[in-house]
Amino acid sequence: MSDSEEESPDRQIKLVVLGDGTSGKGVLLVYDITNYQSFENLEDWYNMVKKANEESEIQPLVALVGNKIDLEHMRTVKTDKHQRFCQENGFSSHFVSAKTGDSVFLCFQRITADILGIKLNKAEMEQSQRVVKADIVNYSQEPVARTVNPPRSSMCAIQ
Repeated sequence: MSDSEEESPDRQIKLVVLGDGTSGKGVLLVYDITNYQSFENLEDWYNMVKKANEESEIQPLVALVGNKIDLEHMRTVKTDKHQRFCQENGFSSHFVSAKTGDSVFLCFQRITADILGIKLNKAEMEQSQRVVKADIVNYSQEPVARTVNPPRSSMCAIQ
């Protein structure tokens, strides 16, 4: 199966299997939150995962990952639609930005903990969240003097 989006633009989704292909413990269905078609392809991809594991005694943990949260303003797949799909299929839910790295570590940390049956506490989850730092600029509070334009006349004199 090709990994190139140019070869099959109608199948724009990434499928990540954790572990080797025959005994994967986790599957990440990754779609683009700005591309509704990629979300619609999830059902087909999940069916492929189920088919590949139908003879296995233990089913892999499946996580739904919405990518490109840095482009929230261009979102076409609503969060509630994502959550509903997770609930209907028993998936864990994650949102990340591969471009900025936002929540990527937390996503893998949570999935790994779920696979191993470890409960993460709040401090462990917050530790992986990036802290946004910004300088505070203290602008002068003195009123700015405005230049007053002299009143204009509606008459024009040409000499």
